[in-house]
Order: sequence, then structure tokens, then C-alpha cells
Amino acid sequence: MSSREILGFIDNIAATPGKNDKQALVVSGMSDELFERVCEYAYSPFKTYGLRQIPTKQVSDGRPFNRVTWEILDELISRKLTGNAARDTVQAEIDMLDEQSADLFVRIIRKDLRAGFSESTINKACKGLIPTFPYQRCSLPKDANLESWPWERGVISQEKADGMFANIDFEEGARVSIRSRQGSEFPMDKFATIENAIKTSFEMSEGVQFHGEFLVMRDGDILPRAEGNGVMNSVLSGGDFAANEYPIFKIWDRVPLSSVTTKGKCNVPYRLRLATIVQSLRDHPSEYVQVIPTRIVRSLKEAYAHATELMKLGKEGTVVKHPDAFWKDGTSKEQVKLKLEFDIDLEVVAIVPGNAGTKNEGRSGSLTCRSACGKLVSDVTVKNEKMRDEVDAKPDDWVGRIIAVTANDITLPSESNELHSLFLPRMLEACYRTDKTTADDLDRIFAIKQAAIDGEKLMKEAA
Repeated sequence: MSSREILGFIDNIAATPGKNDKQALVVSGMSDELFERVCEYAYSPFKTYGLRQIPTKQVSDGRPFNRVTWEILDELISRKLTGNAARDTVQAEIDMLDEQSADLFVRIIRKDLRAGFSESTINKACKGLIPTFPYQRCSLPKDANLESWPWERGVISQEKADGMFANIDFEEGARVSIRSRQGSEFPMDKFATIENAIKTSFEMSEGVQFHGEFLVMRDGDILPRAEGNGVMNSVLSGGDFAANEYPIFKIWDRVPLSSVTTKGKCNVPYRLRLATIVQSLRDHPSEYVQVIPTRIVRSLKEAYAHATELMKLGKEGTVVKHPDAFWKDGTSKEQVKLKLEFDIDLEVVAIVPGNAGTKNEGRSGSLTCRSACGKLVSDVTVKNEKMRDEVDAKPDDWVGRIIAVTANDITLPSESNELHSLFLPRMLEACYRTDKTTADDLDRIFAIKQAAIDGEKLMKEAA
């Protein structure tokens, strides 16, 4: 197929409603080398293009993809093309391509083919085409049988770190590498203190992967999540830590690298994996690498009390872990988040378009929502693609509606924003409420948050 035909094939997949039917089409498409390459360049986490805004086509005619098209994509990936040179080169290529091929080129750069399938669908059709990175996710209390856990023997309760997750690989030959959850590699020259600490504290532990969170210290204090992650993102984008800043890594797990595979598993109980970390850092303490703050709790009520204690200090909460839990790639019901979350009702006052150059350009991106008193305003991302289609089709039907929003905190006014806002707001359901016409006011929102902190909701779940 040509690039023009590939776009038509992708649009056909997008218009196909059944998941199995989409999968069958993707499987058939993989017999075409160009379709496979398009999928790889659009969805591989190792292929990013560094363009915030993508130019629009200025001429009406053109050619399909050729060697130059792929060379431009590769030079964007390697960052041989950046800044104005990247923008001008992409503009020129878009103008050289025909309409369909230009559209496909833009979708690749945005890393969204708008076809209604994901990396997992691609890998079912062509195993291993899109790299994936094993990760053990937490469950929520409603999805885990916490009452059956061995509370009298002791359950592990750990602070839910308020930073940036990362994997640290300590390979044979004392090679250390750090990757994000999505597989992006950290610049090791900026994390030399972490590398040296791993080599010193775990000198006999080659062939393992550590899991934990990066926090940023400034003038001896840990920065709040938003500020610390901002520093980390700046460093990962080519910046530097300031002279009074440095990263620390809070570890909570250690598994063999041989277990870190898709659907992989480590059959060593968590209490033993944690004990190994604790012993190594006790023998070789480090300022830069530390064990995540941990407590042994002996009842579900005590576990919730620990979470509430941390919430009152402004932290997210805790993660409780079954002492005999194995590590696995996927969601574990033996690792459960107890964190501050509260549900409120807000009024939709505007539809915010997706940012230029992103996959949602030209579509609804989020909903601007406010409290009844108008003292709190927050943008809440559209929940899923089905809802996005509904909002795009009838935007006026959403304005003035009440939606249920879940958040983790209330953001106070600042010099740049005189209004209150929300931390990590997301829609509870992909629809508006038909049983309510009035939003919560700010006083009620604070009261709802305080009720969650005081543990009223949590203790009901623990009963």
C-alpha cells in the first residue's frame, strides 16, 4: 500500500465498531511493510519527535511518502533536527506530500493514528513491535480482599511517594541505567550521585531492577510534587539541577532483571525483597538512595490511620502490601493504595480545545468547570474517546451541566491565579449528571476533602 492507501485503511479501522473486527484488520495490515512501519513510528515510546506545534499544509497537491519522509522522521527522533529547522523542514515535507499522506505524517508525529486501537492491539498482531515496560500497578480497596490479609502477623504500609516513578537497572558489570515508566532513559551524567550510591550500597546485587520514586531536594527540604517533578522534567529535557538542588531516590522494591518481562513474575515474597533492600542500605547508608518510609500495621483500621496521618501532613496517603506478595507485571491485588480522594460536583462552563500539535488538536480536550460560588475553577480532561465524540457532536449540550469530579487535593490561590483549583482532577463518569443542577460551593468542597482526611469514608470501608 502507498501512504495514501494506508490512511484510508486506518480510517476504515477507525470506523469499524467491534474490537475483534479492529484486531482482525490490524492483523491483516501487518502483511504490508509500510503499515507495520507506520504503526511502529506512531506508537513506539522510543520514537518521539520534539515538536509542540505542527505546521498545516499550505499547498493542495503532492506525492506519497518516500525515503525523504522517513529520513525526516529519523532526524527528528535523533534530534538532529530541532527548533526552527525542525519546524521548517516538517512544513516543507507536509507541503510536498499529498493531502492523505500529509495527514498520515502529522498523525505519526502526534503519535496517534486516530484509529481506535492501541499498542496492545499492535503487539497482538505483530509480537514485540512496540516495546512495553513491565510495571506492577496497585489496586484500590474495593478491588482487593483486605479483610483476609494476615494483619496479626503484620502488613507492610508505605508512604505513597509524591514524586516521579523510575526503574533503576543494576546490570552485570556494574552498569547502572535509569528509565521512566514509559521507557525513556535518564541522562546518567545528571544522576551520577544516584549511580554511585547504587553501586556502593548494592555492590553484591548486580542483575536486579530497583523500583522507586525520584524526589528533589532544595536547600535541605524535599520539594512539593508539582515543583519537584517540574525540576525533574526540566533536567530530563536537557536542563540541569540548580546548585542548591539534587535528586534522591526512594526505593520500595528489588526484583531480578530476568523477571522484568511482559507478564513476568518474581516468586520471592515481598517481605524478603524489602528486607534485602533495608539490610543493604543499613550496611551502606546513602544520602541519595533511601528506603521508602515503611511501617508495620496489624489491623485494617491501623492501616487507614497511617494513611490519614500522612494525609494530614499534606501527603497523598499510603500503599499497603501483603507480606507474602510476589512481584508481577500487571495489577496486583496484594498491593493497595490508600490515598486521599474526594468526589465533588462542578458545573461545566466551557469546552477547551485540544492543544495545537497534539493528538486532540481540533477536538475537545477538556472541560472548564467551576464551583457554585465561582471561587474554584479547574480544567478536567475529557474522560475517553467515546465521550470526546459526544462533546464534539453537541458541545452546547455540555455547557451548564453538572459533572462528578474526583480530585486528590485543592490548590490554593497564588500570584498567578487568584482562584482555587484542583490537583489531579478527573471525571468520575464519562457523562454529566441528570439528577443534579447545582454544583458544590467552595465551603462544601473543603468540607468534603476534610471528611476524607478525617477518615469517615475510609473507616466505613474498613468496617
